[in-house]
Amino acid sequence: MLNTGCSTNKGLILGGSDKKHPQELAMNCYRIRPSHLVVLALIGFYIFMVDIKFLLKGEYASEDLMSMCNKRHNYPLSITSITKNSGAYIREWLEYHILQGVDHFYLLDNQSTDNLREVLQPYIEQGLVTRIPWEDGEYRDAKLNKALNTQQKGIVYALSLYGCNSQWTALIDDDEFLLPKGDRTIKTILNDYVEYGGLAVGWAWFGSNNHTVKPDSLVIEAYTKRRAELDILYKAIIQPRYFKRLKVIHYPVMDSEHALVTEHFNVVSTLPEHIHGMAYTLNKPTSDFIQVNHYKVKSRQEWLERVGSRGASAGPRWRDSVKDFLKWDYNDVIDLDILKFLPALKKRLVS
Repeated sequence: MLNTGCSTNKGLILGGSDKKHPQELAMNCYRIRPSHLVVLALIGFYIFMVDIKFLLKGEYASEDLMSMCNKRHNYPLSITSITKNSGAYIREWLEYHILQGVDHFYLLDNQSTDNLREVLQPYIEQGLVTRIPWEDGEYRDAKLNKALNTQQKGIVYALSLYGCNSQWTALIDDDEFLLPKGDRTIKTILNDYVEYGGLAVGWAWFGSNNHTVKPDSLVIEAYTKRRAELDILYKAIIQPRYFKRLKVIHYPVMDSEHALVTEHFNVVSTLPEHIHGMAYTLNKPTSDFIQVNHYKVKSRQEWLERVGSRGASAGPRWRDSVKDFLKWDYNDVIDLDILKFLPALKKRLVS
């Protein structure tokens, strides 16, 4: 039975005896009662729930979490992404980026109903993938006074949990492939930008190659035609320790001393630009050193299957199936740069 008494017939004294050493008296007096344990547990649970509440509402200050990052990292380069029902494609995407030197993947699984979890399991066991269950929903960011969709809030959540583990993390989707140009690797390219918060990478949109049904080949092999110009938006590879918040998936806000820059060291402005009156756009996007290949639509069959199973990760505006397919099906120019990695990728996939 726990000692709960600190008083005697001589009055209130620390240990129940006035002949004990003061340190002994203090130790005896402050033995914990069962009721104390219950109170402490309730307080701890309350603090935990408050933290989770603020995190899910977007009110948890990412800068407070990022300030705990130090210069030691488990991974030089990771990818932080949200995915849903991508079991048929995810292995190609993973193996391609492992080939490019990516050390780890933080994947938010947005309630997949296909075989995604089974495909990921070997990579999880090898320590290459961290799977994070994630549900659809709309969350509100109090600082921005705006709603964040499932994708945006999921990325903030993953960065809050795991951002400090990586020196660099790429905020790309599971249909986007990072393509280093020339003979350089992604990591050697990023070495030029260590003084900055992140690198804004040119975004190339690939179309269907006029495929109506899913071809019997890899994504990077089947889809080689794209929009002639790069998009004015971009995808970012950031240093998480400088991350503050996420205005949209294309614009991570970094701290005031570490700007997000383009490959030619132009600071990405937070002020409205003349193009569409939008902030976080690039007036003259380039991909001289690196680009993101975005295989959004693929074949018509794959597009229709995708919009039927994707859920709320990017909101309802992408779900007008046929109309959006025609809108985003760019086949203006042929871009074969990524095919230099095709033999090595096929070798990895059969091993």
